[in-house]
Amino acid sequence: MMRHFSLARSLFFLFILASLLTALAGTVRAPVSAAPQQQVVFSVVISEFRFLGPAGGNDEFIELYNPTGSPIDISGWLIRGSNSAGSVSTRATIPPSTSLAPGQYYLVANTSTNGYSGAVLPDLTYTNGITDDGGVALTLPDSVTIIDAVGLSAGSAYKEGTPLIPLSGTANQSYERKTAGGGGNCNDTDNNQADFIWNQTTSNPQNSASLPVACITITNVTSPNPDGIYTTGNVIDVAVSFSAAVDVTGNPTLLLETGVTDRAASYLSGSGTNTLTFRYTVSSGDASNDLDYISASALTLNGGSIVGAVGNAVLILPNPGSPGSLGANKNIMIDNGAPPSFVSIRRQSPVSTATNSDTLTFRVTFNETVMGVDPTDFVVTGATGVLSVTAVSGDVYDVMVSGGSLPSYNGVVGLDLSPSEDIVDVFGNPLPLIEPATDETYIVDNISPSVMIEQAVGQADPTGMPPVQFAVTFSEPINASTFSVSDIRQTGTANFITWNITNSGDNQNFTLSAISIGQNGTLIPVIDSGRVADSAGNLNLASGGVDNSVTYQDTIQPTVTINQAGGQADPAIALPINFTVVFSEPILASVFTPSDITQTGTATGITWTITNSGDNRIFTVSATTVTVPGTIRPVIPANRVTDLVGNTNLASTSTDNTVTYSPPPTATPSPTRTPTRTRTPTPVRTPTRTPTRAPAPPPPLIAINEFLPRPGSDWNNDGLINQGDEYIELINHGVVNVNLSGYRLDDEANIGSSPYTLPAITLKPGERVVFYGSQTGLLLSDGGDGVRLLKPNGQLADAYNYSVVDFPDQAFCRLPDNGGADDWNENCFPTPGLRNSLSGSALRPPTLVDVDQPLCPIADTLPEEFVFAECAPFGVNIWNRFYWDRFGWFGARPLPFINSKWDVFAD
Repeated sequence: MMRHFSLARSLFFLFILASLLTALAGTVRAPVSAAPQQQVVFSVVISEFRFLGPAGGNDEFIELYNPTGSPIDISGWLIRGSNSAGSVSTRATIPPSTSLAPGQYYLVANTSTNGYSGAVLPDLTYTNGITDDGGVALTLPDSVTIIDAVGLSAGSAYKEGTPLIPLSGTANQSYERKTAGGGGNCNDTDNNQADFIWNQTTSNPQNSASLPVACITITNVTSPNPDGIYTTGNVIDVAVSFSAAVDVTGNPTLLLETGVTDRAASYLSGSGTNTLTFRYTVSSGDASNDLDYISASALTLNGGSIVGAVGNAVLILPNPGSPGSLGANKNIMIDNGAPPSFVSIRRQSPVSTATNSDTLTFRVTFNETVMGVDPTDFVVTGATGVLSVTAVSGDVYDVMVSGGSLPSYNGVVGLDLSPSEDIVDVFGNPLPLIEPATDETYIVDNISPSVMIEQAVGQADPTGMPPVQFAVTFSEPINASTFSVSDIRQTGTANFITWNITNSGDNQNFTLSAISIGQNGTLIPVIDSGRVADSAGNLNLASGGVDNSVTYQDTIQPTVTINQAGGQADPAIALPINFTVVFSEPILASVFTPSDITQTGTATGITWTITNSGDNRIFTVSATTVTVPGTIRPVIPANRVTDLVGNTNLASTSTDNTVTYSPPPTATPSPTRTPTRTRTPTPVRTPTRTPTRAPAPPPPLIAINEFLPRPGSDWNNDGLINQGDEYIELINHGVVNVNLSGYRLDDEANIGSSPYTLPAITLKPGERVVFYGSQTGLLLSDGGDGVRLLKPNGQLADAYNYSVVDFPDQAFCRLPDNGGADDWNENCFPTPGLRNSLSGSALRPPTLVDVDQPLCPIADTLPEEFVFAECAPFGVNIWNRFYWDRFGWFGARPLPFINSKWDVFAD
């Protein structure tokens, strides 16, 4: 049930009575402004508001008004505010069952601290103010559909046309929707600056109990002339009725729709009454089947004025043809004596010129309403078919052609007037047998296009370099949008092909290119039938060809370059350090991993990441972690990655692949000097001595001491030689006990095995502990990988990256094995849990006894080449004189079967 206001009804009755009495005694007139032209008022408007008043920035109110002639239900509508930056939110929601009668007001006010100071009580309140240079909107409950809006800055999300200037000061001021001439709140041109005036010192807020002020509106348009046909020289009067009496000055006009040239009816009489009469004289050439004005805004002041008794008259007419309009009330026709004419014949369905449709619809248009239009008035040209006619309006008809020869016809199909047509206009004037200036036809095509695929001119066969190109030729232009690489089917032996299609521009000849080929073999592309359509919609026949095969054989190894990335600082003080890797052709990106990067600089403990640019050819390699600074020089050895067909890479080359990493040292604070103690004279009380802070405990120092990626012996004693014998040895090289709880072991970051969390083992200073692969599940790649020790907080404690493991039982260890320096050796003898060594034997490994000597008496301090040459496994302990003396020869001995002109001796 609607919630109306009884007081409002009483006041409205008094208002009507006062108006009648005033009309008898004489009326007070308010002029109607001639500019800007008023617009149709469809709904409630914001009629007065302010965002700043005597009490300050919260002294706000927003007045709504119903300017229409009907009640409007505003239940659930929203008051939305905006600041000058365009941020919006809801300030108030209008309660259910709220309706505004014609001319009724509704007041919404801010009642927060220092809020609304007016005397008129608000109908609805809010507490979240609107910025002084913001805006306000009345919206539907969806908060999106704006009914009316007003803004005070260009940045406000809510405004219409040119915004108003923000208010300032503390006067009792407001902006009110009215013209300078006064009157009610009926002015609405969708332009804030034109619709509102500034009440500088006297605001005028009104609520739902205030006296309603109805807008003067046009209620009806008719004519005293009888219905019928009028011709040149006849006079037609038009009567425009208002909701109240009006006075007229000057010569307002009403623009009528009269055919090619619209005619203005001039004001004749009626000033002082509620009905104004306008006169129109029919001119030569005027025509109308039902006389009406051109639009709802056809009534214009033309320099004059129409003055209302109360408020401003809204000069908006009922829409032409709607109830209350001239066309709806009367049936006045204007006959200029001219015959109707044929305006156009256009393709309606389908709209395209080329078609294979069996039903064609033409749309025929005349210059005026005509009668007697039927299938006998038209003939089909080119083909045969059955005609039917549907009226769209009095002057527009659709003529459909179907059946007959259309299903098998190929050619032009058109529509003409029949020589015996008998079409007339409403006055009985016959249509001349003249074809229209616009006469569209169809091209009917029921033939499927054929297609040929051949090697492109100049295409090498065989070839090892993409692209591999073919020429695709259709028998007629096709609809190119229906031809895509998904229509290509490869019937050869090559695989993993990426196709590309290039249109020559005529929609008939195309170049088909295999731009990426992932497997050697033959390329034989075909296009199956029913894949591609011509412009008429006919689908293609299966492709043919004389030579549509090319053999692809790629045996070229991809080259690769590594250089500093553009913009990379050198020397660098921060990570990451970036390098650009460029292959000569796309590679199989899934096989390119950080283990393929070999560091040849002096920096150690590097973690690499690889980022693909997207083309599988250009990559960014980044050093994201560096344990020991120095030079970073990455290389990619040969045979690490493959191209799409399986060719492995050549070793990388570079012009500048070195970056020096020199992070700034961490500043060590200087100790504060302890001042000399001053002797305290007796009997002055000695101040309490500040206790000296105990020094911080030494840090825990855990490091990777040795690891074995490629076992050749049963190191974990489980009876098997497998990946479970891989191990990582840790050492406590600090001075305090360390509990390993929370530490983790891992291989290369983000790839390979999952990290292994160490058990709660306590290592004393100098103690070692070994973790085997059978325990950790860590699989160290023989082709290169990384070993990382992570602290409980996730930070990197130690790391080492290695390349290809050359032989079984090749261990990587620190020498000397104190864990504190990065003097790694990549050719150690496996000594899990024991002192590290370059040589040894599985039967007699090194021990922790200082006096114990390795089975191969070669000093660990000698270069690696000596160890390789003399000791196991490569040197097979060739240092032992037994190998040289067991056969009883001493001194030099010639070696036979040497392919040389010189004798070769061994000693």
